[in-house]
Amino acid sequence: MTVTDDCTQRYPETGISVLIVGAGVAGLMAALECWRNGHDVRIVERSPEEVTTGDSFTIGPSATRAFKHWPKLAEENEKIAFVPHLAFYTLSGHRVTEPNHVEYRKDKGSKKVPGQITRHWRPQLHGMLLRQLYAIGISVEYGCRAVEYFEISHTGRAGIILANSERLEADVVIAADGLRSHSTKVTLGQEIRARPTGQALYRTAFPVEIAMNDPMVRERFPLVGEKEGPIEFWAGEHYHFLVIRTSDTMSWTLSHKDYESATESWSHQSDPEDVLKITSTIPDWPEVADRLIRLTPKDRLLHFRVMWRDPQPTWVSPAGRIVQIGDAAHTYIPASGNGATQGIEDAVSLATCLRMAGGTEQVPWALRIHNRLRFIRVSCLQKLGLINLKSYSEKPKKDNFTPKGLQYLTAEWIWGHEPETYAEENYYKVLDHLQRGTPFQDTNIPRGHVYRDWTIDEMLEIQERGEEIELDGEWE
Repeated sequence: MTVTDDCTQRYPETGISVLIVGAGVAGLMAALECWRNGHDVRIVERSPEEVTTGDSFTIGPSATRAFKHWPKLAEENEKIAFVPHLAFYTLSGHRVTEPNHVEYRKDKGSKKVPGQITRHWRPQLHGMLLRQLYAIGISVEYGCRAVEYFEISHTGRAGIILANSERLEADVVIAADGLRSHSTKVTLGQEIRARPTGQALYRTAFPVEIAMNDPMVRERFPLVGEKEGPIEFWAGEHYHFLVIRTSDTMSWTLSHKDYESATESWSHQSDPEDVLKITSTIPDWPEVADRLIRLTPKDRLLHFRVMWRDPQPTWVSPAGRIVQIGDAAHTYIPASGNGATQGIEDAVSLATCLRMAGGTEQVPWALRIHNRLRFIRVSCLQKLGLINLKSYSEKPKKDNFTPKGLQYLTAEWIWGHEPETYAEENYYKVLDHLQRGTPFQDTNIPRGHVYRDWTIDEMLEIQERGEEIELDGEWE
């Protein structure tokens, strides 16, 4: 292994060329991990330049453990991650629980150290990954919009066609280009059907100085400690309002039922006045919340339409040269709290499987093994998203109120997973399972859970009958 200043160890070169399409969090992490595992990496992105907008998300320990191989990433992650307090409120702004850190829970007898839930601002995490990529000599090629994916089975190659008709090829193409990726036409032979959840989100994050210019906002949302104020979760039957304030950023999200003007795009900008029309219909909605909304820069306010999609079991093309990761493979509604974490897990698992393959001839099996190792885990977490969305609509209760969905998300089977070790330990077991039908037992899912295929329609019908979705095994 080659030791460098930027990476503790790089595995010997495999001779596998990898083309990554999409420079979001999953794509950047895939580039880093593929390089660390000895593969040749090229990464392209449709946007004309680096995207520096976005609000915050949760990155779990199962993802951040990968930073241990990258000393600079680990160091910078410690600086940008924040550990918020969480408090629940009514939609009138009345607090019903005291602010508390959310702790991960561990199984009885476990020796793992769970810690507390942390959050990251998307632009900071994205910039951190991008700087590390540049440090190892890999640059993102911007302005490269993939309009078609293809593979050539007899040559063992795959590629994309860009909007300018240029063709790019490699031994492996990783589709990390998010929702509505054109790669689905190759992996599934058709587009994935999506339908509205009936929910949309106004989301924003902007410099805290803008918000602090209003004395009422400044008094209402102070810092706690040096880095952040509490996350305020205002819950009601039809609306949720989330406010996050740190030393440098103010962020809020309003979830509502009217989705007609929203689109499933993280670049669809909106006007704060549209939000105020909604809040004017909420009984006892406080003035300070409207003041915060009114201060929001128009170019920082997004209106996102939340869509349902069934679990997608196949992420790999027929000849085994194209594979999807992140949102291209498995979409999560925001209530899942797992989209970014699972995208990073994908990147680590895939890069490891390609290393285990040992060369270009075995790439198709490596991609199929990765798919098998990951799908059931991902599907379980997608199901939790449905449960979380419903539980977040509960009216906050006093004392120790915590939505059931949040309790599920702190379970050890989620945060305790180590995708690189899991791939190394199970690669040949799954290869034997796929080639000879040898039984394989997943251990990265709830203990005792027996997986069965499910659809969004089936789950919604259960909820519409007033019943709870059955979760066999130890999900909590």
